[in-house]
Amino acid sequence: MTALTSFFKESESSLGVFYPKHYVIATFRTFAGSEKAAQALRGAGFGDDEVLAVPGADVLKYFEEFRANSGLWSGVMTMLSRGFGTEQVFADDDVQRARAGAGFLAVYCPEEAEKSCVRALLTPLEPIAMHCYAAGGVESLV
Repeated sequence: MTALTSFFKESESSLGVFYPKHYVIATFRTFAGSEKAAQALRGAGFGDDEVLAVPGADVLKYFEEFRANSGLWSGVMTMLSRGFGTEQVFADDDVQRARAGAGFLAVYCPEEAEKSCVRALLTPLEPIAMHCYAAGGVESLV
């Protein structure tokens, strides 16, 4: 079990596809980069229960567990999501980057103002990807 397994406050999936609603997931070239970003957010007032930096190895283990606990419906929805170029494509990119040694940051952002704050604080730290999983879809923030 990884720290990600118990971190998400709301559902971490939608129709069997990875979709942590109300979270920003940012990817950095290294785990040290994601830790630096977590410190910046904590310094701006985000709590420990709202920010989690994890190394790529933890992301790989998390997705392994996620798939192991998914059923047939999840497999169908994953294929459809890939076909339409939606949520699953981002998860596939995350897996690829995790294998390359990237670091990841998950931030709970239930309100628009929090998402804007996260974007403003993290953009100067040069994330290689940053996505907000909102109620209406995934939004790229960089």
